[in-house]
Amino acid sequence: MIKALNTAATGMLEAERRATDIAKEILRLSGEAASFKLDVTEASDTTSPPSAAATGAPVARSTGGNAGYSDLLQQMVDLKAEEQTFKANAKAFKRIDDTLGSLLDDKG
Repeated sequence: MIKALNTAATGMLEAERRATDIAKEILRLSGEAASFKLDVTEASDTTSPPSAAATGAPVARSTGGNAGYSDLLQQMVDLKAEEQTFKANAKAFKRIDDTLGSLLDDKG
């Protein structure tokens, strides 16, 4: 019984560690995906209506591609999987603890 409690507790700790690592990676990826730089260009074509770039207004341009979003999505899926792993280990821990408690109550 004690070994089962140890296994469930270790599983919860590992799921928490992996979830924390994934959350850090999500923060990093979302920061990269949201980063942009301002590009101010002068217009050379006067026949088209003025755009933000033509008026000298700053234009936001993404510095990353769509690959960052797919990585971010994968990390979110992995985080959800770790959440389910943690919940399963917690449920096992509780059941084992309840069983052990009832065994001790019957003996006492």
